[in-house]
Amino acid sequence: MAALRKAMEQYGEALVIEIVKGLKDADKVATGKLAKSVSYELIETLDKISVGIKALDYLDNVDSGRRKGAKPPPTGVIVKWMKIRGIKGRNPKTGRFQTQEQAAFAIARGISKNGIKPTFVIKKSLRKLKSLQAKLLTDAAVEDMTKMIQGVFLIKNP
Repeated sequence: MAALRKAMEQYGEALVIEIVKGLKDADKVATGKLAKSVSYELIETLDKISVGIKALDYLDNVDSGRRKGAKPPPTGVIVKWMKIRGIKGRNPKTGRFQTQEQAAFAIARGISKNGIKPTFVIKKSLRKLKSLQAKLLTDAAVEDMTKMIQGVFLIKNP
């Protein structure tokens, strides 16, 4: 099981790197907090080892998007995002600048009305690493089985 654990750790590290790369490719890095928060943990039970992805809670919204007609997001986080991105709102009728709060409210209403397209960054990362996962698990299984077989032949009869 030592080789399997090592293989799953390598897979978890590769998965984190691929998810962060996917977030950057999808231009979903404003502050970098989400990308920095992505990590993995090994979840071990008696009969299996699996990799769990941990990140800030809004990774789910970035990954699977937001449906049309949903409750608008809070304007406070939109104001922060606008400041980081350097976005200033303008009134479409007059062309004058709006306050950050007015622009954030309009953006939140637009998100509620139109939704946000999903990035599927997790699904894409899993698909990209499918062959690596198969290779790591196959190699680990062979190594662990070889060690188990060698252990059987080392037992001496009294």
